[in-house]
Amino acid sequence: MDKKTTIEGLYKTIGFFNYNSSEVKNIKDKMERYTLDDNDKKFLNNSYHSEYINIMFENSTVERLYRELDYELKIEKLNISIKLDKLEVFLFNEDFKKEKLGIFSLSYNIENRNIENLSDISNALNRYDTPITYKNKTYKLKEFISENVLNNKRFYEENSPSEQYLGSRFKNYIVIDFDHDQAKRDDLLYEIGTCSPIGTIKRNELNSPTLSYKNKMLENSIACFNNYTGLALLDSFTVVGSNNYKKQDIYSHKGWDDIYYSIYIFNLYMKCTLQMLSNDFSKNPMNKRKEFQNFYNSCFYNKIAFNFLPNELHHCIGKGLEIQDDINFISNRLDTLATQINENQQKQQELLLLVISVIALIEIPLLLDSFREMLGIENIILYNICVYLLLFTTIISFILIKIKHIKNK
Repeated sequence: MDKKTTIEGLYKTIGFFNYNSSEVKNIKDKMERYTLDDNDKKFLNNSYHSEYINIMFENSTVERLYRELDYELKIEKLNISIKLDKLEVFLFNEDFKKEKLGIFSLSYNIENRNIENLSDISNALNRYDTPITYKNKTYKLKEFISENVLNNKRFYEENSPSEQYLGSRFKNYIVIDFDHDQAKRDDLLYEIGTCSPIGTIKRNELNSPTLSYKNKMLENSIACFNNYTGLALLDSFTVVGSNNYKKQDIYSHKGWDDIYYSIYIFNLYMKCTLQMLSNDFSKNPMNKRKEFQNFYNSCFYNKIAFNFLPNELHHCIGKGLEIQDDINFISNRLDTLATQINENQQKQQELLLLVISVIALIEIPLLLDSFREMLGIENIILYNICVYLLLFTTIISFILIKIKHIKNK
């Protein structure tokens, strides 16, 4: 493969932020609403399940917005200029949350780049603190995006729920198309997907992956056709192909730029939501239990489409993001919580029964007074001392036995 061969494709970086109702207007400023034409609606209705369409395309559960951009940025450490073409925002309207989740993506123009350029650029632009220059002013990338793209929304603020998930990097979505040796495609997928320099595997250096580790990463790949292979990892989704994507081809462009891309956004939303639930679960477990149940019932689908390819992409991306592992983990915590709640309720019931039993024992002397008269015992004081001493000993023993029984459970 000629490393200088130019490529065609898509490159998007994805970030997250939390927002509340008061911030919505500011976030939406200067943005346009995503809409579907009649042909798109017909295609989606014939191909995808209605529940998934309602979430990702109908602007009901998710409000989708976009703005065309024309920013030229210079990546200082690479001395390379690149154009930022588009901002997309997905506002997830979760009624059961005070702080809702938003996802934004930035589309960069990678036309006429070679594979080494793309590797260096993607490695730089997925880091928050990469120095870039815009209009002769140098920023950290995160500061530029906040000030010039997101209307001063500081998505990188520390301790926000989404920031705890994302850390200090964006997610990468890369679809590239160029003439290459198909036998080397797996190496390219690994290197681009993990932001490793091109040739890392071939050089077999100290920082090169072992064969077993590379193969483990490639278990999350999808190759339904010979003209491309995709790889889903925790921080990226990468597609390398030949005659798979052409910007001028409306079908291939819309497929990877919108339809299939929405599947990736949907899975990122699920991953981030599960991570936030897991991080804060112990603070208010009963509320988190309700949140998880609402989320699971409304968003977790085994299949999203009637056709096989969207379902394969959905499963592949979900596996790469380890979504099922997170669901199993939270489900186990919920089971433990339910057991703990049941045990506490049972202890409370036993304590209530103990109180009732003690009250009943206290009334016994009154019942026994008539028995004293039948026996003809005239010394009331002596009789009462004996009865109450016996009753006191019985109650104390009863209480101690019950408390020990409750503690041992």
